[in-house]
Amino acid sequence: MINIKRLFCVASISYIIGIIMRLYFGSIAFLSIPIAIIILLITKNKKIIVILICLIISIGYVSILENKYSKISDMPIKEMVTIISDIQEKEYKKVCTAKIVRNNKKILINIKMSQDIPSIKYGDSLYIEGEFKQPEEARNYKGYNYKQYLKTKKIIGTVELEKAKILKSSNGSFIHNIQKYIKDTINGTLTDEEGNLLLAILLGDKDKLSEDIQESFKTSNLSHMLAVSGAHVSYIILGLTYVLQNSIIGKKNGKIVCMIFLLIFMAITNFTPSVTRACITAILTLFSSIIYRKSDVYTNISVAALITLIFNPYSLLDLGFQLSYGGTIGIIIFIKRIQEKKSNSKVINYIKQMALVSIYANIIIIPIMMYHFNTVSFTFIISNIMASPILGIIVITGFLFIIASITVKPLTRLIAIFIKPILSILIKISQICSKLPFSNILVVTPYMFNVISYYAIILYCIKSRKNNKCKIIICLLIVLILINFIIYIFPQKLRIFFIDVGQGDSTLIITPDKKTVLIDGGGSDSFDVGEKVLLPYLLDRRILKIDYVLISHFDTDHCGGILTIMEKVKVKNIIISEQAEHSENYERFKKLMIHKKIRLIEVKKGDKIKIGRYSEFKILFPTSRLLSENPLNNNSIVAQFNYNNFKMLFTGDIEKLAEQQILKTEKAEIRADILKVAHHGSKTSSIPEFIKAVRPKIALIGVGKNNTFGHPNQQTIKNLENIKCRIYRTDLQGEIIIKIDQKGRMNVKSKLKIK
Repeated sequence: MINIKRLFCVASISYIIGIIMRLYFGSIAFLSIPIAIIILLITKNKKIIVILICLIISIGYVSILENKYSKISDMPIKEMVTIISDIQEKEYKKVCTAKIVRNNKKILINIKMSQDIPSIKYGDSLYIEGEFKQPEEARNYKGYNYKQYLKTKKIIGTVELEKAKILKSSNGSFIHNIQKYIKDTINGTLTDEEGNLLLAILLGDKDKLSEDIQESFKTSNLSHMLAVSGAHVSYIILGLTYVLQNSIIGKKNGKIVCMIFLLIFMAITNFTPSVTRACITAILTLFSSIIYRKSDVYTNISVAALITLIFNPYSLLDLGFQLSYGGTIGIIIFIKRIQEKKSNSKVINYIKQMALVSIYANIIIIPIMMYHFNTVSFTFIISNIMASPILGIIVITGFLFIIASITVKPLTRLIAIFIKPILSILIKISQICSKLPFSNILVVTPYMFNVISYYAIILYCIKSRKNNKCKIIICLLIVLILINFIIYIFPQKLRIFFIDVGQGDSTLIITPDKKTVLIDGGGSDSFDVGEKVLLPYLLDRRILKIDYVLISHFDTDHCGGILTIMEKVKVKNIIISEQAEHSENYERFKKLMIHKKIRLIEVKKGDKIKIGRYSEFKILFPTSRLLSENPLNNNSIVAQFNYNNFKMLFTGDIEKLAEQQILKTEKAEIRADILKVAHHGSKTSSIPEFIKAVRPKIALIGVGKNNTFGHPNQQTIKNLENIKCRIYRTDLQGEIIIKIDQKGRMNVKSKLKIK
């Protein structure tokens, strides 16, 4: 007979494996269903039956959902909807979530600030007209996948609102009114910084919490405090139990009240995965004590996971889900070791327990942090020991503050006087710990097989009782290191990655002998492309050191990202040309170069730079006589990258004048297999004579989607089409990946397919 306690563990693990199979192996996973059904009909093993049923259900369920999402397309929309979120004000627009009345599907509505739209609020029924758009997928390798993120929220897409008419106004639901009351009470009593932090701690609502505070909590490894988790729920139960245990309702009824409160609390926090996990496990524990049964923590956490994933399988991709369950599993696995390490001193005992809880939770979540954030912290023990007792005080006092606002409102002022300095202390701890050495070490994204191997070794350590366990683990680690070394030294083709950095240019080259070259880095005045796009991209490509950076010129859309990379990543050499005029970007570059002790290579026409054994840059422009007309663009470096018989021409932002100058002296030299089209395909560049002289097989255009500059110009496209070259654009196809073998044969792929 199968153990009922382990039944839910087996079921949840099988269900999760089925989701992963369908999401990452597509239709191949779906084809495994008939095989599973055949085995199901043959076997009598109950555990195998449970595994196969859960696999079939999860693969089938996700297949149905994926099929539904695949049928969604951009189109005009006219629907009746109900607003199911508060209206959030962003920089240029207002955003809210709505549910379509006709099919119950959720959409995200974008409202321009300039639009004359009636004032809408939570619960209102509307008739809307607008343009429905599919969410963006990742535009670069392992880039941010907005579509995947919205799936974790069960949102099918966005609507750019054009018209809206209120059909029925609403006063909101019971739960929403509680949320609103809590927010209004806290914001009306505390300052913005303290009030928004308290809302994040109590409800997990980080919408108005400043980016600086969120970043300091993240860097100091205290992000879990801003996502309601087991610690928060335990403090809630502790507070309620203390109040109710001496009341007239009795212990049993007190536990039932706790369970009801936790259900309401889940709804108030919008059923986020971390809250759902913590509350369901707490409810099951309370229920077990009511019916006088021993609670099994593995069963409780398995049931919580199953409920969450049955409701929405894409919750598995939610970072909060992964960190919440990962950290909890780490603590559960090593709980006996935590309980064994006891001391006579209560203070020492507390410090030991807090340190061990942090260590054991991080044993499981470190690979998750490395994979998603590319960071490792070695100061998490210090930050958690300092902050954990304060969190307990804040949670309990915060809920007393809310209760007082309902029962004895004048008391809230007194509680606010007490809680304000505690919130300030917590902010200060996060800021101090975020600046400690080794608090935020950058690491490359680990290979998935390394992550799996890591967890396999952890599992072996826990389960194995062999005396020679240490020797076996060392052998496994050596094998893992050797596999990674073989992957690194394994010969590869020349690889060129034309990165989608929006309205800008950036190209990464990795040569067969592992030399890394970065040509330009994109940039924007309103968005940190280096921090948000380029740095994560390089770390995802497992690059922490760049051998050569070439900055074509110092326009922000070419050098902005590079300046961030210079601060964060080891750069050995930087190639620039003489500057016709000095800009703010150039001055900042010089300071960074001196501070980071980077070798500067200043080039002009005729120079050659050897890149490893197989490749070189040949500089074709500018000459020693710089052009005075639009000097920043027209004196861009024009460089030919050569690898055996393969040639690629980089042209920066040169315009007609510079192209004519190059044709006079270098017409026979500028022939190339690939052309990085000048100035994003602007009408001021790419004259027919220049295009014909280059005669590229492939043209690459770095350009932002729906940009306001009209790039690329249709005449430029026509000039390229006239010579029958293949055109690739980052606005339509995202990142372009090109692999070249020793004979110069090219294989080209794009991240997105043109629809």
